[in-house]
Amino acid sequence: MASEELIVDVSSLEKAAATLRELATDLQASQVDLFVLEWADAPRSHPEVARVMRGFGEFAHDQYRAAVALFAALATKVGAAATGYRLADESIAQFLADSTYRPPR
Repeated sequence: MASEELIVDVSSLEKAAATLRELATDLQASQVDLFVLEWADAPRSHPEVARVMRGFGEFAHDQYRAAVALFAALATKVGAAATGYRLADESIAQFLADSTYRPPR
């Protein structure tokens, strides 16, 4: 059975976290406010059409906010993973630098 190595590029994880954070920020800034649904209220449209449009708009708005929250949470988790890998690498490097090899007697 061949052993598979796990190689983690910390800078790649940090870039991915930054990209997710930027995506969440951009989406948050460009979301449509619900007040635009008032344009479809009666008498501009049939009351039933206005009701359905409001229901769809509120659902879409909630889904949009959930997607923004998901990207922000993923950015946090990926950033934390990158920090954990970086600290582990630094700790192991420090341990090895401070260690002295003593051959067996």
